[in-house]
Amino acid sequence: MGNNPYKNTWETYTQSWSEIDAGKRLQLFEECLSPDCVYTDPLMQAAGYEQLAGYMADLQKNVSGVSFVTTDFKSHHDRSLTHWDMVDGEGNRLAQGASYGLYGADGRLTQMSGFFDPPTD
Repeated sequence: MGNNPYKNTWETYTQSWSEIDAGKRLQLFEECLSPDCVYTDPLMQAAGYEQLAGYMADLQKNVSGVSFVTTDFKSHHDRSLTHWDMVDGEGNRLAQGASYGLYGADGRLTQMSGFFDPPTD
């Protein structure tokens, strides 16, 4: 199958989680996310760029240098399932999880659902 366009879209989305510059993050969003996208995880739901960017900024404040590393990516029929590690700025793995993505006709993500064990403290 070669180059998977959904994988490129997903990796751009993944990159947006560690982008601290709001303007650059918005540029990444415009490449990979539908403006009316909906993000859900065990802790919250965000609709659209502004709410999602706020959630990402909060995570960046709480976890210095946070980023996500894709460990497995599979896709079919405008859907993807990704397994990932959340790492800190030193590369220490803090969490593992999975995410489900749904892609619109333009190839951008319309829904992203993250699955992980929420912090217990």
